Amino acid sequence: MHICLVMAGDEEGGLEKHVVELAQGLTQHGHVVTVIAHEKYRARLVPLNFIAVDLSKSRRNLWVLYQLYQALKTLNPDIVHVHGNKAAVMVGGLLPFLKQKSVATLHSRKKNTKMFKNFDAVIAVSPNAAEVLNHPNKCVVLNGIVPPILNPTIKKPAQPIVLAVGRLVPVKGFDILIQAWKGIENAELWIAGEGFEQEKLERLISDNHLNDTVKLLGYRTDITSLMQQASLYVMSSHYEGCPYTMVEALLCETPMISTAVGAMAVILPQQYLCPENDVPALHLLIQKALNDFGQIQMDHQPVFEFAKEQLVLDGMIDNIEKVYGSVLDE
Repeated sequence: MHICLVMAGDEEGGLEKHVVELAQGLTQHGHVVTVIAHEKYRARLVPLNFIAVDLSKSRRNLWVLYQLYQALKTLNPDIVHVHGNKAAVMVGGLLPFLKQKSVATLHSRKKNTKMFKNFDAVIAVSPNAAEVLNHPNKCVVLNGIVPPILNPTIKKPAQPIVLAVGRLVPVKGFDILIQAWKGIENAELWIAGEGFEQEKLERLISDNHLNDTVKLLGYRTDITSLMQQASLYVMSSHYEGCPYTMVEALLCETPMISTAVGAMAVILPQQYLCPENDVPALHLLIQKALNDFGQIQMDHQPVFEFAKEQLVLDGMIDNIEKVYGSVLDE
């Protein structure tokens, strides 16, 4: 098949990682892949076909929409596969004029999903996201990654490390996590990532006298090594889809606790979930996990096995190919 992947924006997050790895994986499966995206992604998609269109601009920008229309019309791929709400708005409005087979991926739970109505099929990355999606041809395909290469020489330090990873933005709930850490002893909390909330989080750490036990690590390229050092991974997000950091933690066999959002709500054992935006509940969950590492490790063994089978790139691509096939057969 000739597949055209489209993503809007110019950020660095799970959606962008998903599109890059999906493009590379589909190519390895023998398909011809063209990516339409911001110029900044070109280098990491070499030698794939790439068309630079600045979709980070307004979704109503007529010049950008014209460029997008011309690119899709000229390419005339078997499948146009768009990622995220903004790309769905921009391409969805063009589909009636293009008459091309189309698929869209919803990467997190959204209140408004009307922009997906013109697509032949819609993929949600978690059951939680699919619940709010009103579309006759929808399905769930969990994110998968290339399994991380583990370093057998890395040992967990004597004092437990609790790790959190993500952009320092409100949706990740790191302010809730820092407040929940108050009163936790004999462990360190590492938060890896960068973002505009850094100064706010630094003040929160200082105001709660947590400078000795909470560390903001900044942007890191060694997340797998950090995962291996951690005794526990924690997600405090207000909402998520199927986050890559969850997948990587499970493939590193690092047990985790989380707010009951996104794919975590259906993949993790229920006793290791808590409501979002609830400082006391998250504090108790952290304390419970730190008090009995043996039990949490045992409870996560079936989850680790599930991740090895279902949350890897080849498995995800197989499931997406089935969606493409069903659309082309209609």
